[in-house]
Amino acid sequence: MRFLSTALLSITHGVVMDKIVLVESKLVGSGMTLFEDNKDPCVEECKEDSDCNRVCYDGVCKPPPGEPCPCDKPKKIPDMCEVNILMKYMEAAVKVSPKLLGQWTRAGFHDAGTYDQHVPEGGANGCLMNEPLMLLQHENFFLDGPIAVLKAIKELWHDHPETCIDVSSADIIQFAIFFATTRQKYAPGLDYEKWKTLLTAFEWGRPDEQECLTDWTLNLPGFEFGKGGYGGLPYHHTLRCQASGLEIRDKMMGRNGFSQSEATVLIGAHTIGEIRGTFPGLQAPWVYNGRDNYTPEGPIFDNEFFRYIMQEPTGPIPTFATNFNPPFEQDFSTWFLDHAFHGTALNMLDTDMVLAFPPHPAGAYPDYSQDSIAFSVDNELFLKAFFAALDKMSKLGVTVPLFPATPECACGEIDESDFDEVLNATGIDLPPLLEAIGQAEADAEETKKKIHAEFRQDIVRLTVSVEEAKRMLELAEKAEAGVIDAEKAEPAVIVKRDGSK
Repeated sequence: MRFLSTALLSITHGVVMDKIVLVESKLVGSGMTLFEDNKDPCVEECKEDSDCNRVCYDGVCKPPPGEPCPCDKPKKIPDMCEVNILMKYMEAAVKVSPKLLGQWTRAGFHDAGTYDQHVPEGGANGCLMNEPLMLLQHENFFLDGPIAVLKAIKELWHDHPETCIDVSSADIIQFAIFFATTRQKYAPGLDYEKWKTLLTAFEWGRPDEQECLTDWTLNLPGFEFGKGGYGGLPYHHTLRCQASGLEIRDKMMGRNGFSQSEATVLIGAHTIGEIRGTFPGLQAPWVYNGRDNYTPEGPIFDNEFFRYIMQEPTGPIPTFATNFNPPFEQDFSTWFLDHAFHGTALNMLDTDMVLAFPPHPAGAYPDYSQDSIAFSVDNELFLKAFFAALDKMSKLGVTVPLFPATPECACGEIDESDFDEVLNATGIDLPPLLEAIGQAEADAEETKKKIHAEFRQDIVRLTVSVEEAKRMLELAEKAEAGVIDAEKAEPAVIVKRDGSK
């Protein structure tokens, strides 16, 4: 058994002030034994525990059976045992609903990417979870379900009898994207090395913003309904490619403060996840191995996004018109969908595809394709660059010191058995988690229907021919006026390239 020396450790309100030195049985350089010969280490540990009434059972200091552990001093910085409990909930959740992996990845950027370095405001501040109005903004549509699950996990984690924490929503959101991308890199699923990384590499202590502003979402690059394309340009405008390149430059580089390479590699997070809900009946990943159920453990997080955009499409085409095979009779705004790749439909945004081509016109925006080329042929380079950029992203707008989880655990030691407990969801109550996931998904489905109804005209115009759109909208208006039965007003029908529906 190994114990942690407290000689060089000073912790005040969860903040580590000096080095933690791991020793076997003696203090480093002191010549003193950590425990006197006539003292039981477990008893001494229990005496020093200020939070809980604990006693020794089989050499482990823990609460008496059936007696809840009072939490008088909740910590902003969790210890490793508490992080392990959080991972139990997250691992159980993604096994039930693997789509959470891609959704939490998106949520992490959509909380942090609100940062504007020129003000400075926004950033990784928990507003996406704590301010309901944030989820009603165009850029954050369809994040209500995964955020509801994260919120439930946070509450279950805080209420767990073996935790004494007050961890921020900002921390939970950023840990979720770190968990998702770390878990899915290389062979999908959690292994021992990934588990150790999750325990030790993430830094905690982000404060939650108390006054969230919805305008911060305008710092996020992305598609919005009803705005005529990026920068207000018509969907068929010849500057469509240029507008996409400027979207990345002005927002991710100009406001968020990322370098060209950092902005490019972060968009590579689209390797996992799917477009789901933006338009009725259309759901597809960015790349084939990014599908939710690509493996029994979910999608693979690697450089496939860059391999695809550099090797599959042809170009450069300024308007993306001949390069893309529209899935609809009318151009699908700022989206590209390819049916031919491995027999599975794939989606791409203009801001994805612009990474594959040199600037058009030359010099109009940074040449993202140079970074894309490098990432497309070297997965290790991609992963190294991505996690460095992710670390920077997770700290946007954060002005306080952050710290890793403290190694000293009130519950005892961390060892390989704790990893097994994560895989098996040992020591957590699963029914409340499963109920929360079910409720979140049901609520998200209702929200999706409301969004589709609110933006019906935009959806119809983008997914059917002009003549068909006019007919359908006229029927809908008559139904609303009571001229005809609502059943006769047909919903938006997606028309495929071959004319089928």
